[in-house]
Amino acid sequence: MNNKGQALVEFVLVLPIILMILFAIVDMGMIFTKKAELENDSYEIVEMVKNNTSVDDIRDVYKDIDINISVKDKYQIIYLKENVDMVTPGMSKIIGDPFVIEVERVIPYET
Repeated sequence: MNNKGQALVEFVLVLPIILMILFAIVDMGMIFTKKAELENDSYEIVEMVKNNTSVDDIRDVYKDIDINISVKDKYQIIYLKENVDMVTPGMSKIIGDPFVIEVERVIPYET
């Protein structure tokens, strides 16, 4: 008896699940990569703030990042946000599309 037809049907049934898992892995990799990039950028932005660079100049350099700087007591709080668009269909129902990555840095406020 020939089982080629059965194997083809099983492959067609399993293929979408395998593709969804593959795309989800790609999405998670993109999220972790963007998070690491935002962490690295935060150190550079903190150095720019310490050197009294204006917020507008910082925003000109980092156009994709939403940068907010506030002062509370003796500290400056630097909020960074960046969006990551999802590739996987249906992933937006699980973690949201775009996925928002946030980083916060607190430094002493020097007047």
